[in-house]
Amino acid sequence: MFETLTGKTTSDALLLLAKQSSHLGLVLVMNATLHNLVRERLCPGGTWRLTDVMKSTLRVALSRLPEKKVTDTEMRYPTTRAGMRAFLDVFFARHYFQTQHSLLHYMTSIEFLELLASGRLQILDVGCGPAVVSLAITDMLAWILKYLNHLGSRPRSRLLKVTYVLNDTSGICLGTGQRMLLDYFSIAREHSREIVHSRTISIGRPFPNNVNQLQRVKSNFGAYDIAAFSYVLSPLKEDMGVDNLVGGLLNVESLCNHNGRILIVQDRFQAALVRRISKAIGVSSHKEELNQEVYPSRNANETYTYSYYSCLYAPTTAVPLRQSIARISHSYSRKKLLALV
Repeated sequence: MFETLTGKTTSDALLLLAKQSSHLGLVLVMNATLHNLVRERLCPGGTWRLTDVMKSTLRVALSRLPEKKVTDTEMRYPTTRAGMRAFLDVFFARHYFQTQHSLLHYMTSIEFLELLASGRLQILDVGCGPAVVSLAITDMLAWILKYLNHLGSRPRSRLLKVTYVLNDTSGICLGTGQRMLLDYFSIAREHSREIVHSRTISIGRPFPNNVNQLQRVKSNFGAYDIAAFSYVLSPLKEDMGVDNLVGGLLNVESLCNHNGRILIVQDRFQAALVRRISKAIGVSSHKEELNQEVYPSRNANETYTYSYYSCLYAPTTAVPLRQSIARISHSYSRKKLLALV
């Protein structure tokens, strides 16, 4: 945070502005204020940084794992404890910040805040690794709720209960993800008045073959509010093929809350794949760029700029129509390719 001319921090000034605003336009003012407060907290000066709670959670996880040299594939898609250590060391913060960067605008919108009125939130984390997306959402959500309390727009006694549905075929990923979520809530005592860990459900069957399991979870606990696919398109395409992947993504829409969002994040080297998938399901993709501190830090104040691709879209009630469009589009593409042979 930085000091204003009045001697107060920017956060203090924004809170004062929101509280002094007239009723006319108050919703818009508070929405913008909330966005600025959360961004200032998590991305001060335009550089994304881990909060103290998240730094501690990551340090604890690293301390439990052996530091050994592993292959590049094992580092990206860990199946061993050493591979998980390498992933946390190299990729965790990068994927974590990309999730927060992609979701900040939505999670500080009126549409998302209306979801929180139910007192619960359901997160589906496909290809979860060590629950990277779930942790990124949770830490940002904790600060959103804290600022809402300060702004007087949420009952202080109201706790938000979060359910996590983790999906990965790697046992070390599911186990580490569960443990890091438990560690986060154990360490984050400062957030205990805003958010609680309701339950974690782990699914080891690969997507999209697990859609029936995801449906049962929805039937028992409610629709998913955020469904995320972080750095998982490429392996899913290799294992299941594009058609099955597209079909699975379309099926997930029917499991989501209509005010919720589906997030796809993938590295810049998979731009063609992201564009192909987004076109098939009828949504747009975007190239994003962010500045972040490197964790664990090698040098003091080490920062880096990363670019990646994302799709963030609302589930539609017209899923059958999208499925028909996807089939027609795929068939047409095949005919064009055959005509060139």
